[in-house]
Amino acid sequence: MTAQNLLPEHTIIVTGAATGIGQAFALGAAAQGAHVLVADMNAADETMDLIKSQGGRATYAKVDVSDDASVKSMAEAALKATGRIDGLINNAAYFREVKLTAFEELDPTIWDRIFQVNVKGVWLCCKAVMPAMRERGRGSIVNIASVVAVAGQPGYLHYVATKGAVLAMTKGLAKECGKDGVRCNVIAPGFVITDATKNRPIEWQQSFLKARAISREQRPDDLVGTALYLLSDLAGFVSGQTIVVDGGHIMY
Repeated sequence: MTAQNLLPEHTIIVTGAATGIGQAFALGAAAQGAHVLVADMNAADETMDLIKSQGGRATYAKVDVSDDASVKSMAEAALKATGRIDGLINNAAYFREVKLTAFEELDPTIWDRIFQVNVKGVWLCCKAVMPAMRERGRGSIVNIASVVAVAGQPGYLHYVATKGAVLAMTKGLAKECGKDGVRCNVIAPGFVITDATKNRPIEWQQSFLKARAISREQRPDDLVGTALYLLSDLAGFVSGQTIVVDGGHIMY
């Protein structure tokens, strides 16, 4: 296994893979030898075309991660394509529509929806892939949280709360799934420039940039190496961990 072939013959599911960070994860996994199940609520033609143009392999599945039946169909699509599931990146999240709002003024309907996607969705996806991983006696789940779950962030309490739940849930999953050979870890990105985030208040964006040791904008590709490491056998004894990838804003 070389640095150019970290995931040979693996099947990796990436949710929210049509654009942005999810697309970067999907391209990265495919470049390392994986067959990628590109999962998204929306069409993912661009991601599929990019993977195939680079000689990679991919299958598309339409999925609503907050719906149990839809998530089960996603897992079935991966098994139908290759007969195995080696990894899952839980990247899909409800964020584009999230607005800066004082916590006392949050809409309970939006609160419920963001938890359905960002927390329930992660649980459902993990549940759906576990039978296939358990049967093989191995697997890696990478949940995507956020640096705001570690540092806090005013005006986004509902989003912060969901990502904090992902941190805690991953620790519980790691303890429960380890006996089956399945590892569970978290990547907590900083503020990443994507189509979903570029219209956030400029002052808010600048606050992240100024706090970093590496003083530049964070891009989706900055997260890919960490995800590939966690999915691969290089991280074979790593589980229950949170890795903050934010250019040196939060330091342990």
